[in-house]
Amino acid sequence: MKKLRASQLIEEGLLIVLALVMIGAVFGVYKSIIGGISNFFKNIVDSIGQIAYELFGWAYP
Repeated sequence: MKKLRASQLIEEGLLIVLALVMIGAVFGVYKSIIGGISNFFKNIVDSIGQIAYELFGWAYP
């Protein structure tokens, strides 16, 4: 009986560790995706600003 109970505790402990590892992986991927999206929009804004400066830079010294 004690061996069965210990086996169940070990299994539950491993499941908790696995869940924590998966939560960490999800947050790591989430941070990477948010960083990529932010960088994408920053590049778009910088490109639009550069194009506007090249077109109308002569009007605004």
